[in-house]
Amino acid sequence: MTQPTVVSDRATRHHEMLEKALSVNGGGRDWRGWKEAGAIDVVDLAARAPRLEIFSMDLSGDAHFTYGIRMPVPRWPEQDRLLISPAAVFDLHYQEEWRWTSPPGWLPLGLWEPKDIFHPNCRPSLRGAICLGTIQPGCRLTEIIMLGYYTLTLQDFVLNEADPHGVMNIQACEFYRNHPEYLPLTRAGLFDSWEGEPA
Repeated sequence: MTQPTVVSDRATRHHEMLEKALSVNGGGRDWRGWKEAGAIDVVDLAARAPRLEIFSMDLSGDAHFTYGIRMPVPRWPEQDRLLISPAAVFDLHYQEEWRWTSPPGWLPLGLWEPKDIFHPNCRPSLRGAICLGTIQPGCRLTEIIMLGYYTLTLQDFVLNEADPHGVMNIQACEFYRNHPEYLPLTRAGLFDSWEGEPA
């Protein structure tokens, strides 16, 4: 299968998913409109970021997406050596009231895979929480996706255990202070090729 065919199939899947989600878009008119615009933005983002794959989209109540990104993901070390996975599966959940109130920094974005995430601003568990710090009211869905990517690749992080806006794993703080060679795992942006996979 040629690369253009793969891209075409992926785009088709995303647009079919979008149409199905919009057909059951629920809530008041303003909320439906916000979710529709956000979902279109997410599909457009995926079109510009080849490493991002949308797995599911639900707009019947809250805005809910699961998606994966091919990227380096830090896992729990073995014998003081950090394990790194080549992909992550995220869970994005956005409530209507967050259009005008700030959500808790750890609530909108979670992680399904890997389950043994090792990051100062992440809690390893089923749908492990990812703390994104202070999130402004009305923050766009694509901004949350971007924040999650840059946080997990350790391009953006908090290592201060006393910081109330992010630290969820004190052991990880100590590890990365002692191993700065992992900071960051990559400097590639979401739209760039990641050096860990073929361009």
